[in-house]
Amino acid sequence: MEATQLRKVHSERPMQILLIEDNPSEVEICFKALIKANLDFHCDPVSTLMEFEEKLSVRDYDVILADYQLAGWTSMDALALLKTRGKDIPFVLITGTLGEEKAVECLENGVDEYILKDRLARLPLATLRAVEKKYAREEHRRAHAVLRENEERFRALAEATASPILIYQGTECRYANRAAEEITGYTREELLVKSSWEIIHPDSRNALIEQGFARLQGTRGSQKVEIKILTKQGATRWLNLTIGRIELSGRPAGLFTAADITDLKLVEEETRQLVASDPLTGLVNHSRLREAFVAEVKRSQRTSRSFSLMLLDLDGLKKINEQYGDLTGSRALCRMAYVLRTQCRDIDVVTRYGGDEFAVLLPETGRTGAERLGRRICQRLSSDDQQPPLSASIGAAVFPLDGQTYEELFNKADHALYEMRKQGGSKLLMST
Repeated sequence: MEATQLRKVHSERPMQILLIEDNPSEVEICFKALIKANLDFHCDPVSTLMEFEEKLSVRDYDVILADYQLAGWTSMDALALLKTRGKDIPFVLITGTLGEEKAVECLENGVDEYILKDRLARLPLATLRAVEKKYAREEHRRAHAVLRENEERFRALAEATASPILIYQGTECRYANRAAEEITGYTREELLVKSSWEIIHPDSRNALIEQGFARLQGTRGSQKVEIKILTKQGATRWLNLTIGRIELSGRPAGLFTAADITDLKLVEEETRQLVASDPLTGLVNHSRLREAFVAEVKRSQRTSRSFSLMLLDLDGLKKINEQYGDLTGSRALCRMAYVLRTQCRDIDVVTRYGGDEFAVLLPETGRTGAERLGRRICQRLSSDDQQPPLSASIGAAVFPLDGQTYEELFNKADHALYEMRKQGGSKLLMST
């Protein structure tokens, strides 16, 4: 999405930016990225926590851009100070490398956007998105103020807010404002006769059912849940729903206030991909494999269909490194990853979890399907005319026949792989 597609911000004055960066060359790079995007802005760079605090005292800022690691402190110290001041200023983190756990921690602590330094071309868009999220928070607060008004004023105020608002009794819509029409693509009349289950994405229905049980059990106060919906045009949108309880015509009803967080979810997914992938091959890492396993167990329990876990070792990587050098060894791993990506389906989860070790999770695939894929992989490796020639040892196990936990299934596949290595490799052996 281009920056011009986002809402115009601060059209009457330059955007006020506070840049936390102690490297002058990095400051210049950030300036160039913002200027190249034709943003109208004024930027104050600071390099110490004291300077940051002084600037906050004398000027109001629209957004803060912050390098993570600085001399003697981090941008998280600045974020903590911002919170103590009670200022709601969008916070964009700029960093070279940051581990997955630390990245998630920063986002949970209030960082709005996360940008890698080698992708600073995205800085202007991230800056606008951060400001947009502040607008969304403000609009969300305004929507909640509407809920405190009496029923006579509610409809007029709800129509004025930019946040989608709907009232449901059971699965039947009783009220939808203009913003709800815009985000769903349905007219108000269509929403009033359409069941909520026709709009809620199947992946999100369980989350709403759980919220419904919570309301029945008397949980007080509003509840928040992130869900996906299907628009009239068939597009998927992410909403952050705040669910409150009201009475309508003497009967309990659910009041749903929504914020569109689709763009945020896309950024989060991109961030997860960046921090959860193997830098050499581009494949996802072991933690992603475990997450996929949990999801497939739930799917298997619903559908009673098996799935398989395949483990692969690139044969002779140590000899390749010794004979041809580490660069050729790294290229061999990338060649192996390429073969796996081209031979596997889009729904398969292809992982590098060790030096020469790969794994593939095969949804809705039994023993026969895993064996067929294993043969294709071996044949593709053997037909590759690049040097040095490659081969792989493969072991596989099937859920739930060979194991019902991740460790059980992994160990069964690993045992099959070990047995294949003893037989010389370059084949597939299923767990027995």
